[in-house]
Amino acid sequence: MKTKVLHSYLLKAYLPPFFLTLFIGVFVFFLIHVFTYMDDIIGKGMGAWILFQFFLYSFLTFIPVAMPLAVLLSSIMTFGSLAENYELAAMKSCGLSLFKIIKPIFIFILFLAAFTFVFNNFALPAITLKSARMLWDIRQAKPTLSIKEGVYYNQLDGYSIKVGKKSKDGQTMYNLSIYDHSDGVGNNIQLYADSGKMKTSADTNYLQMQLNNGTRYEDVMQEAEHKNTHPLMLLLYKELNVNVDMSSFKMKQTEEELFKGHHEMMNIWQIDKEIDTMNMKIGKKYTNLINQFNNYFAARTLRSSTFTKAYQPISTFYAALNKDEFNRSVANAQNLVRSSSSYVDSINEEVYGESINKLDYLIGWHKKINISFACIVLFFVGASLGAIIRKGGMGLPVVVAVMFFLLYYVVDIIYKDLVMEGVYTVIFGTWFPLILFLPLAVFLTYKAAKDSALFDMSSYTDPIKKLFKRTSKPNHANPSTLQ
Repeated sequence: MKTKVLHSYLLKAYLPPFFLTLFIGVFVFFLIHVFTYMDDIIGKGMGAWILFQFFLYSFLTFIPVAMPLAVLLSSIMTFGSLAENYELAAMKSCGLSLFKIIKPIFIFILFLAAFTFVFNNFALPAITLKSARMLWDIRQAKPTLSIKEGVYYNQLDGYSIKVGKKSKDGQTMYNLSIYDHSDGVGNNIQLYADSGKMKTSADTNYLQMQLNNGTRYEDVMQEAEHKNTHPLMLLLYKELNVNVDMSSFKMKQTEEELFKGHHEMMNIWQIDKEIDTMNMKIGKKYTNLINQFNNYFAARTLRSSTFTKAYQPISTFYAALNKDEFNRSVANAQNLVRSSSSYVDSINEEVYGESINKLDYLIGWHKKINISFACIVLFFVGASLGAIIRKGGMGLPVVVAVMFFLLYYVVDIIYKDLVMEGVYTVIFGTWFPLILFLPLAVFLTYKAAKDSALFDMSSYTDPIKKLFKRTSKPNHANPSTLQ
């Protein structure tokens, strides 16, 4: 019963910092993402519901990325606070080892690692797909209608509009010049008005312009008999209504099928299937290259379609040729070498591009798995560090956690690039950050279990001071030797 109470107490001490740091971590990554595309979002007139969906999907995509940071930071904070308040020492004095103390939290971390894999493999591809599609649609949408005084506005398809002056109500305009080239034959229609009003229709599909006291000019160029005469139509009006299509300003929903070709939108089984397809493409390219050499290049090297169709040694073949035939044969061989070299180069470039794409998919496959193991390894790093530094709160633990996470993140990026460059294999490059941190986690856990003062500088300086004291102690002469 006492053990259950202790386990409940430890979980209650761990869960609030974990969820807080997880939210902060996801929010920081989310802000970086939003600020990156801020110029593409602002001024598009997106509705609140569309922006809410986009921000929600973007926020959720960073949960797996921030999960290891949240585990590391919350572990340091929790166990640092327990050690600072001597609660950890009290538990150990009752005969509990460090491993028994961290057992309930470790079980929670195992469930968290499983949840991270499930979320990363099943939910995240669908969320990333929707986020990428919405970002694309928002970036493709045109800015909201904003006509400035004295400047031609060209965002409306087929129209250029200039307003001399705008009233305070935002609808009444003066000295309007409108060029209509929606027919695709140039500025054949020109409208001028002393004043007018502009407003969007109720369904926002049209810009309704009511022009007053103006002139409309039109060059008649549609009919063939008017090519030489260039007749001009002139209309004087007191009031003219013009409707301009604004459907291009609305955000269009692109089909999600167009975005499903990336590994971020796939689970590990779909990635496996895609990698098999890439292997088949690469194998087919090599097979075509071999067939090309066997059926074309090699055949043309050993046989001349101009002089003979029988296979024979090259020396015998060239010895039987006269000077003109020999020159023609050499020129033919040179052309064959050039075409062969170009074909091999093109195959190599295609295979190289396919191999790079395959490496990217393999890295994505491993990332969906090793991030769960990262939570487990970083938990032991954080828990042992907290027990050793004996400091809780948001001060030193945050600094230490951020430093370790940055080290993990930087090493992960560096080795991913090295994998893409072919320096290391995919397995070694993607798992190296965990290979690097695993011995560190074992070492720190061992030190924490032994109550080692790892960060206490006195434990390192005191032996040195004692050594210097012994070496500097004066030697007293023996009194008997002085007589």
